[in-house]
Amino acid sequence: MLDVDENKHSGGEEPLAIPKITNVEYAKKLAMNKDKTKKKDYFGVLVSPKTMRALSEQRPHFRTKTLIKMNKDVGFNMFLFSINTIDIQNQLITGIYYDYSDGKWKKDIFPYPDFFYRRGGVAKKYKKRYKTFQYQLKKKKSSLLNPSPLGNWDVYNYFNKVISLEKHLQKSILYKDPDTLFDMLEKHRHIYLKGLIGRKGKNVVLLEQLPDNRYQFRYYNASQKKIQTVTFKKKEDTLKFINKFYKGKKFMIQEAIDLLKLNKRRIDLRAELQRTPYGTISICGISARLGKEKSPVTTHSDAMTLDELFKFLKLSETEQSKLYIKMENFLNKVYRETENKFGKFAEMGIDFALDQDYNIRFIECNSQSAKVSLHKAYGSKALEKSMLNVLLYAKSLSKRKATKKK
Repeated sequence: MLDVDENKHSGGEEPLAIPKITNVEYAKKLAMNKDKTKKKDYFGVLVSPKTMRALSEQRPHFRTKTLIKMNKDVGFNMFLFSINTIDIQNQLITGIYYDYSDGKWKKDIFPYPDFFYRRGGVAKKYKKRYKTFQYQLKKKKSSLLNPSPLGNWDVYNYFNKVISLEKHLQKSILYKDPDTLFDMLEKHRHIYLKGLIGRKGKNVVLLEQLPDNRYQFRYYNASQKKIQTVTFKKKEDTLKFINKFYKGKKFMIQEAIDLLKLNKRRIDLRAELQRTPYGTISICGISARLGKEKSPVTTHSDAMTLDELFKFLKLSETEQSKLYIKMENFLNKVYRETENKFGKFAEMGIDFALDQDYNIRFIECNSQSAKVSLHKAYGSKALEKSMLNVLLYAKSLSKRKATKKK
């Protein structure tokens, strides 16, 4: 049985070492034989090196355990690995799998997977290796379930050309020079600075021009887990802070949304959308996220269901129905247009907001949602369903592939 105690050390055995492949020829023959004689497709899950270390110590995260639990009935040959356990030259992977027979996590050498599901980030030093790995997977005709990261600027830049989505976008530009920054600030008074890529509220700063013309920054400090506020009188000091914060990396400037608030806490929404086995798009759940007081982001926050949000807004049933239909149409459009540009996705997290007039405003797309808000708002069953949906969609692709081969 799968141990559901997140921090429990299963069996007390020594942590698994993740060794380098020494006898390459033997490993290649073994992997090729596995691939040829397999009765089930291989489903590879890319996770962080930190997650791999935890698995080697029999300490899986609860989301990992949920995925493994859902796979038991679906039946993929599932294994987890990190970018540094891939042998690019020989196209082999040292991974860890869950042995349902004795409830242990075990290491093995695997061929490249038939289905690739990215759940962990890739450090900058491994970007080239990751691109090569993706190229090799495509050449092998593996299915990439979340094929591309969805950078903030790349998505916004594309959506600006989609007429039906223009009305949902905030004014956004790339930072070029100090004039672009201060012109936007003078026009809007409140602006966001965002890294071109980033998750969990990283690289996001709210910049305000105060009534006394001072410049105030607010951002979430992930290492200290608290909101930081910094104020400057001079433009020169403001620019020095920005340069230090972004370390020379490109960032975008965006008009701030006049978000709904509850007790001075900003509210935005996270929708989890997924492909069904029939290829249609389904909404697994829409969660309303409440940021901490004065926080510029709602990540690392509380979450409520959409019904709870509607009750707070005191909307009539008719108003709720109309607003939900608008949300549904918007989310489907975002999903399809993102796929038109970046490829087909098994799932997608979409962040959006309602302004004071209940207009829908787009924030960003996420290709590898951690589903934190879904779990907080709707509980374990919703998380299980979302994990199962990905597996069932992959299974439907597997059946189509098998049909084509006949």
